[in-house]
Amino acid sequence: MKIEQPKIGSLLDKATDLESCIHEDPYVQGKLFEDIMVSSLDVECLHLDGCVFKNVFFEDCHFPLVDMVDVVFENCEISNLHFEEGAIHRTQFLHCRITGIEILDSTLKNVYFKECKGNYANLSGNKFKQTVFENSDFTSSSFVQCEFYKTIFDRCRLNESEFYNTALSGMDLASSDIEGIGVTQDKLNGVIVSEQQALELVKLLGITIKSELAEDDERG
Repeated sequence: MKIEQPKIGSLLDKATDLESCIHEDPYVQGKLFEDIMVSSLDVECLHLDGCVFKNVFFEDCHFPLVDMVDVVFENCEISNLHFEEGAIHRTQFLHCRITGIEILDSTLKNVYFKECKGNYANLSGNKFKQTVFENSDFTSSSFVQCEFYKTIFDRCRLNESEFYNTALSGMDLASSDIEGIGVTQDKLNGVIVSEQQALELVKLLGITIKSELAEDDERG
């Protein structure tokens, strides 16, 4: 599935401090942030437009009502970063550590997660539109009460993750690891899985599969 790529200008203004940029103007546009730390920022209604973050370490930051468009995070440490009730469009997370990240009650459109480590992420209450999760680890993460439109999980680890009250119709999880996944039974209709995954999901329905070999042993 093709998604829209971030529209990044060819000449970015290199900045050394995100906080200073925000104090100057909360609409941060056309900036390159590289090899810096962003710590203890709590900014409401932050706007990021056409920005690139490379090797940036975020620590204890909270950005409610964030608005991001045409943004790239590459090789960043974004663990325990909090986004709430925001809009994220044409944004890429490439080779990032996003353990424990919170993106809640937001709209994500044309967003790409590639080779990210996102254990314990909380991505609940979101609307995902044309979003791709590729070769990423979201073990023990939460996708509770989400809406998925044209969203792909490609070769992801979703072990022990929660998809409660999230409709999975049309979702292709066949290439991903879903052992121990938590789902709502009446939301499973239309999900696409492999044969082995289907056996795992059957257990969630309280169905016990009895093999022919076991039946033969009982008869013997």
